[in-house]
Amino acid sequence: MTDVLVTGGAGFVGSHIVDEYIKKGYDVTVIDNLTDQVHDDEPAYLNDDAEYVWGDIRDRELMTDLLESTDVLNHQASAVGVGQSMYEIEKYVDVNTLGTARLLDIIVDEEIDLEKMVIASSMSIYGEGEYYCPDCNSIRY
Repeated sequence: MTDVLVTGGAGFVGSHIVDEYIKKGYDVTVIDNLTDQVHDDEPAYLNDDAEYVWGDIRDRELMTDLLESTDVLNHQASAVGVGQSMYEIEKYVDVNTLGTARLLDIIVDEEIDLEKMVIASSMSIYGEGEYYCPDCNSIRY
């Protein structure tokens, strides 16, 4: 049986990913910090067939333990809130950028043998989708 770890698996997108993995017969573990901005409490919609660990992806010891028994990593965890990211820059860089870097560091340093890793990103990083290309003298998408 393939063991899947979904970071941020209690969130909107992550919880749907968990549901799909479970439908396909995978053993799923979720790590989520249940941040107050997203969750008032443990969400009622969570899939009972997954195992849940309430913790922070920046916790190196915890993540090492979880990754050692993981075949597939689906990394969805992130601090959300475009507005707040403009004035809480250090927090967002710490969680989103350094948190992901720590996962990758553990995978390399601890020689974690993953079959697959899926990393998601936010639409915010991609911009509006339309821009003017001065070299081409045209609008690009």
